[in-house]
Amino acid sequence: MLKFLTFEGGRQVKKAPLRNACMIGPDGNCLWAEIESGGGMITCRKREAGVAALSLQRSVGDCGTLTLQTTLLPDRDEPYILSLELARHRLMLLYNKLEDWGMFDLPDEHAAMLRLELARKLMVAALCAAPTDPAEADRLAGDCLIAAVDGSEELALAHAEVLLNRRRSTGGMPQLPIGCGVGIEPVHERVRNGLAVNFDYVRLPTPWSELAPAEDEYRWGPLDQWVEWATLSRLPIMAGPIISFTPGVMPDWIYIWEDQYAQIRDVLYEHTERLVNRYKHAVAAWNVVSGLHLNAHLPFTFDQILDLTRMAVLLLRKTAPAAQVLVEIRQPFGEYFSRNPRSIPPMMYADLLVQSAVQIDGFVIKIQMGQAVEGQYTRDLMQISHLLDYFSALGVPLHVVVSAPSQPVDETMIAAVDPEKPVDPDCGFWRRPWSPLVQAHWLEAVMQITLSKPFVESVAWHDVIDHPNIELPMSGLVTEDLQPKLAFGRLVSLRRQIVPRTADPAAMSSAANDETAPWTLPEFLKSSDPDTEVQ
Repeated sequence: MLKFLTFEGGRQVKKAPLRNACMIGPDGNCLWAEIESGGGMITCRKREAGVAALSLQRSVGDCGTLTLQTTLLPDRDEPYILSLELARHRLMLLYNKLEDWGMFDLPDEHAAMLRLELARKLMVAALCAAPTDPAEADRLAGDCLIAAVDGSEELALAHAEVLLNRRRSTGGMPQLPIGCGVGIEPVHERVRNGLAVNFDYVRLPTPWSELAPAEDEYRWGPLDQWVEWATLSRLPIMAGPIISFTPGVMPDWIYIWEDQYAQIRDVLYEHTERLVNRYKHAVAAWNVVSGLHLNAHLPFTFDQILDLTRMAVLLLRKTAPAAQVLVEIRQPFGEYFSRNPRSIPPMMYADLLVQSAVQIDGFVIKIQMGQAVEGQYTRDLMQISHLLDYFSALGVPLHVVVSAPSQPVDETMIAAVDPEKPVDPDCGFWRRPWSPLVQAHWLEAVMQITLSKPFVESVAWHDVIDHPNIELPMSGLVTEDLQPKLAFGRLVSLRRQIVPRTADPAAMSSAANDETAPWTLPEFLKSSDPDTEVQ
């Protein structure tokens, strides 16, 4: 059993909040554990012996409110100081990344090195104070954690700058680096023009529930229109996911075979075959399955999850041999595994596919932040960079999908999983509460980090426009009334730096007053958020 003392304002907190709390084992996967808060401490009862870490949401000063983890700790009767162990892990991660990335030659005056030195001094002081004055140790460790998180983000951005410059100078940038997702609903011609000019490819969803609201009754119209437009615009399509059991994507009529795996498999085979045969000449890459490893809606066994994945991949290889075949990893930080024993940890699922010789061309890593639902609690830039490095061990190309909201997502926007329980909308934030300006900074930083990785083939924003069925509310680049957000301008500017051949200032300027033309950067500057820039 592990115990952690929590403090606030120099006093022990009687009952600390446990948002997004879980235990993590030595292999990086979450553990099944009972985590309780009361009596001035957090108590963790694991079902497995050995060392473990506690992960939970925590306020980190100017860095925001983030999900962080402690170091791996052995069981003991004496409680640990939570802030001290959180700071110790982040300082350890900072040193490890300096070594892994070969960044020890950064000048002493670099922001990352200055914060590292400050964090080191504060950690020493906190460790010295811990035996006699836990409250003072907590205060010092809290300051250490802020400096360490800040320094690690500075390091992640510095490393991204080095790799991105190297990738550009050596001609190593992917052919289609930046994409954007759309909904299946028709959109204004102005939005389509913006997509055609400012992105390298489009992510086109294929929601089964909308394509086949009733068994054997397909409605291809909306999807046909998108495919026809993308083909005429010469915009490559990444379609899918074909198979997903996410609520709202899976049709209701499939539940009649909830306990009949063989029947479900046959229906999925037929659906995949129909969809791929219809669009195989227009789609360049297929996202075959998404989130099967979550196993949260239908009672599949471990072997059945792998069998469904293998079946879909083999069928697509046979039907559309020229297309890329991708498998999507949802909730890549893996918190879900601590609450669902039927699920498979994300890295384990990906590794099993690779080791089983399932012939895929890459993984889609889906990173969404800013909503108080599982898998969307906020994390910092270093955690995102570290996560991508973690998946690079598979030796398979990655395609990354990211999104964050332009305003806080309140309880009225979140679909309650259990109607009997009130929704807690506190999912954390990065640097400041979510706003158009924070969303723009986050987009720019995450895309730079992502595209700097040599094993990443592309990065896409999840939705171009806010719409009623959007997966993460308020995360579009354009409002419902067609007003571009600041994030859209940042993305366009970043793409021009990475893919200079697309920049045509004269054409963009002449199109600025055209009602059907894509937006230009000056429009963004005129309507930009008046708040002070994030430092």
